[in-house]
This record gives sequence, structure tokens and C-alpha cells, in this order.
Amino acid sequence: MSLLAITGSVIGGIGLLLFGMALMTDGLKLAAGKALRNILSTWTHTRAHALAAGALITGMVQSSSAVTVATIGFANAGLLTLPGALWLVYGSNVGTTMTGWIVALIGFKLKVEAFALPLVGIGVMLRLTGEGTRRAYIGQSIIGFGLLFLGIGVLADTFTDLGESFKLPVITEPWIWSVLVYIAVGMLLTTLMQSSSAALVIALSAAESGLIPLNTAAMVVIGANLGTTTTAILSVWGATPTAKRVALGHVIFNLVTATVAIAILTPLLATVAAIREFLALEPSPAVTLALFHTVFNVLGVALMWPLSGHVTRFLAKRFQTEEEQESRPRFLDRNVLALPHIAVQALSREVGRIRGMAVHELRNSLARLPTRRRQDLHTLAKRLSNAVGDYTAELNRTALPLDITRLLPDLLYGTQQLSVVLESVSELNALRDNLSSEDPAVQSALDGYILAAEEVLDSLQAEKGDLQVTRPIPVPIPGPIPGPGPGSISEPIEAVRDAEDMAIEQESAWGGLEARYTTLREVALVAAAEGRLSASDMTKVLRYATLLRRMLKQTRRASDRIVSVQSSLVEGTDPGNAEASKSGSESASELLD
Repeated sequence: MSLLAITGSVIGGIGLLLFGMALMTDGLKLAAGKALRNILSTWTHTRAHALAAGALITGMVQSSSAVTVATIGFANAGLLTLPGALWLVYGSNVGTTMTGWIVALIGFKLKVEAFALPLVGIGVMLRLTGEGTRRAYIGQSIIGFGLLFLGIGVLADTFTDLGESFKLPVITEPWIWSVLVYIAVGMLLTTLMQSSSAALVIALSAAESGLIPLNTAAMVVIGANLGTTTTAILSVWGATPTAKRVALGHVIFNLVTATVAIAILTPLLATVAAIREFLALEPSPAVTLALFHTVFNVLGVALMWPLSGHVTRFLAKRFQTEEEQESRPRFLDRNVLALPHIAVQALSREVGRIRGMAVHELRNSLARLPTRRRQDLHTLAKRLSNAVGDYTAELNRTALPLDITRLLPDLLYGTQQLSVVLESVSELNALRDNLSSEDPAVQSALDGYILAAEEVLDSLQAEKGDLQVTRPIPVPIPGPIPGPGPGSISEPIEAVRDAEDMAIEQESAWGGLEARYTTLREVALVAAAEGRLSASDMTKVLRYATLLRRMLKQTRRASDRIVSVQSSLVEGTDPGNAEASKSGSESASELLD
């Protein structure tokens, strides 16, 4: 057989192999439909479930790269947690071994043309008669299955002819450069063809035909597994930190597995041979390599099982964004849990910080400045509220004084209100961006309402997120009042006046907001009734105004509770009086509804 004929046969065989595998993978994915998405997003509650789901889906679609990319996409969208995504990817490595078994047990045992060509014919009939239906997709996968085995047949015949006159060098000693060369060959094949299964089929064909010895083919198989990491790395370019962590976890899995497999290659191949004899499998190179591929990947899962927690924690610290750093508690120190008053003070400061974030995002929204993405806001609110909840639960497990116990519900309620505010910012932005009013009166009323909302935020004084509590000053006993000077009573009097002025200013701002809200609502209704504003635009304006008003009230109620808690901690206020004060404040806020 001439060199030109061999080259043409190899190129043609690889072409049939890749095209068939692409058709089969795409057809199976389309036929699976929502089932694939549902399995990926719901079967990941435990590592065992995620592992099984990854193996099952990969066995169904015959492409670990496709499953890995899909998993990264789900993680990128926030539909998968980091541990769940990692074990899905680990499972996909196990699932991809099914291709080797199909090829070893079927592809080299039967005359390819005897069943491959009929499969192509059946698939084409299904494809043509079921356009746009699941039957067509199944037909497409059957066509791909037939072409895949036609490609295997071409490669097997070509490698057999080539093996009669040419053999690659045998690795008799674990010489590092020889090992690296064959691993690089496997990586290159997978990277170029974007399919470890295709690279595996080539290695099986070459070993079965005698072109390369078993240990050399095992090196190529290891390299093919490593080559799948290039697909994962390319797919996370510009993705979220979670997606990058999943890709890095995939790289770590394959590197650890490959390193261990190379180090124990000789005993590993001996173990594979013993397992093959125990299972009474045929001692052919293809079957041995398929079993080696399975044992190799199961070994990787066994290695990662006890290391999973450490790897997840390591990955969680990589690619951190400013938002993720901000979502970490800053004041919740577990070392002070034994000191209830200090612990509650830390808890109140953390809730105050969340309040500052909520006010900051509201300010940016009103000023049409950039705000965090919806998923980032959701993550921020969830992580901080969970941290406050967990810290409160730990604090409750200690011996708490009654006055401290009564303060905790206020902080939890305030945290919940602020979390709702943070998660609603994206909805507020969406309504804001869709506002459209060509009527000057409506636009003027809307501008006035937004200005009143900014004044409310100013009155809350939460730009830094750390509330400053003015110490309540007892009423002085009547008597001579010393003149001004350090330590004189004029300082407490000024503090009382400042607090009173602040309260008056805050009430004035809220009164202005309510007046502006009423005006905007009336102007929008009149404009719609007179035909100057469409019903759709009127609805958008009123929805925006109502949502903003509700978010401001939630922020204020949370602020009242935080101030009540901090005041109680500063002065040791009787919890009953603090509760009454809070209830009165809550009732005043309710009047704004």
C-alpha cells in the first residue's frame, strides 16, 4: 500500500469517524431535549447523584466534551453549585469509557459493512420521514453511529496494512521522554479533533492492528483524557468565576489521575489484565485498552473522593471577584460567640453593612449608574443572609441573657428585608430602562419623585453602611446650668437637638416622598385618561414608582430595627421598652402603605 493511499485512507477514516460522532452526539442531544437539562440541573444534590448523572448523560450523548461544556454553561448561569458541577464533570470522564467498550466489543468483532451501511440507511429514512420530530433526531444519531463504524473499519484496515511493514518503538523502560511523547500524541489528537472518544478509537484501532504495543496505546489513552481539558479551558474564556473553577477542577482531576496512572502504569496494566481474566473477557488489545480506560477513570474518581472537600475549598478561593470578596462577612467573628453582647454588636454591624450595600445599589439605580448583575446581587444577598442566619443559630446555642435573645429577631428580620431589596434592584432597573413618557407633565412628576427618593436615601445616612447610634440623653434635673465648656451639659443638649433635627429631616423626606408619589400617580392616570400617555406606559410608570416606594420602606424598617438593637446595646435599654419603641416605629412605617 503506497504512502499516498495510506495517508488518504487515514484522513478519510478520521473524517468519517469525526462526522459520524458529531452527527450521533448532536442527534442524541436533540432527542434527549429537556431531559438533558433537567438531569444536569436537578440530579446534583449529592456527589454520588452528580457522579451518576455525569456518567449517564455522557453515555447517552457519547461526548464528555459536550457534557463538560454544558456543565460549565449551567455553572456560568448559576444553575449548578460548584461541588455539583465538579462531580458531574468527574462522572463524564467515567461515562466516556462506554465508547471504548462499544468499539472493542462490536466494532472489531463484526464485519463493519454488514451492519454499518444498513444503519446509515435506516437512519436516513427516519431523518427524512420525521422532519422536526424526535424521530428525525434519533435517525440522525443512527446515521452518525453507522458512519462512526465505517470510519473505524477504514482505520482498522489501514493500520493493519501499515502495521505489517512499520511499528512504532516499544517502551520497555519507563523512559520519561518516551512517555511524554505518546501522552502528547493523545493530547494533540483530542485537541485537534475536539473529541477524546475519537482519539480513543484511533488508539484502539492502532493497538488492535498491531501498529503500536499495548503500553504505548495506554499512554495515548492517558494523553487523550488530558486533551479534554483544552475544551474546558477554551469554553470559560470570559466566563464567570464559578465556570472557571469548574474548568480548573476538570484540569486538576485529569492531571492527578494521569500522574498517578503514569507512576503505576506497569502494575496498573497488570491489574487490568487480572480483571480481564476474572471477567472472562477476550484478551485482545482493544478490550484490554477499553478496560484500562475504565479502570483509569474510576481510579481518578476514587482519588478525588476523599480530596473533594479540599479541592472545592481550594477552587472557591480562586478567581474571586470584588463582589465575592464583599459577600464575605466582615464582622462575624466566631471567637466572640461566648461574649453575647459583643457577638450581637458584631451581628448588628454586619446587618448595617448589608443595609449600606442596599442603599448604595438604590442610589446607583436612581442615578442610572452601573449596578451589579442580577446573579451577583442574588448571590450577595443569599450569602450574607445565610452568614447572618448561621451566626445567629450558633449564638443561640450558647447561654444567652433574655435581653439579648429578644434582639436577635429584629436583626434577622432586618436582614431578610435588606436581602429582598438587593434582589429587587435588577427588577427596578429593568422597569426604569423601559420607562417611556413623552408627556412633559408625567416626566416632570417622575423626575420629582426620583429626587424625593434620593432625599429619603440621604436622610437614612447609610452610605458607609455602619450606623452611628446617638446615645440617648436623660432629661437633666432642674437646677443651675453651667456655662459652655468641656463636660458641660450644653454638649448633651446639642446632641439631643442633632438627633431631633435628624428625625425631623427624615420624617420630612418621607412626607415629601409620599406627596410626590401621590402626585405622580394622579398625573399618570390623568395623562392616560386624556390619551397623552398609553395604558402600557402608565402601567410601567406606576409599577416603577410602587416598587421603588416599597424598597425604600423595607430599607427604612430594617434601619429602624438595627438602630433599636444598637441603642439597646449601648444603653442597656429594657427589652420591653425597646420592643415597644420598635413597634411604634413599625406602626409609623405601616402608615406609609
